[in-house]
Amino acid sequence: MKKLILKTIFITCGIALMLLFAVFGIVSLWAPSAMMNFTASLGMETVSGDYAFQEYERSGNISCLARSFLIASRHKDDRNADQRFEILFGLEGFGEFCESQNTSGEGVPAVSYRSYLCGQAAEVKYRLAKTAEEKEAVCSFAVEETTADFPSGNPVIALTLALAEAKDATASDILLTKISGKGFEQNPDYRNIINILEAVE
Repeated sequence: MKKLILKTIFITCGIALMLLFAVFGIVSLWAPSAMMNFTASLGMETVSGDYAFQEYERSGNISCLARSFLIASRHKDDRNADQRFEILFGLEGFGEFCESQNTSGEGVPAVSYRSYLCGQAAEVKYRLAKTAEEKEAVCSFAVEETTADFPSGNPVIALTLALAEAKDATASDILLTKISGKGFEQNPDYRNIINILEAVE
């Protein structure tokens, strides 16, 4: 009798577990946005980013695509981050989306969401770069995505900090040459970046 009870308990638990996995799979397939929020609430940020990308593929929600890119970038999942950024950057509505995400207000400095995204992308691309040509391409990208007024938080600043951390003198020289000939406003941020790049050995 005791064996029968134990067997029944094990079978019931097994069925319940199978049903739980089935529900999990169905929700993952049909409602990745729900799983994105659920996994984020559990602190599973990387998984949440993957669900955000699935939601973008399902619905075309550009916010989910940007979220999936930023999470992958933050966790240094560089291959996925780079692929997701290239999709995001190539979208027809990329500029308008970034404009809608810009923040400003009383006591809050203006922040360009496009600059932030491109700064993160420059760091990702730099970590993936293996050759001098690839590093030069990353530097060109950062310079082209930095506006002439050289605002705080621009892609050149983000890339410079990555180069300094890696002590990459070769890439620092490339970036220094590119920004010196670009005609950026020589504000305090610009001068600091020049000093940092010149100090990398």
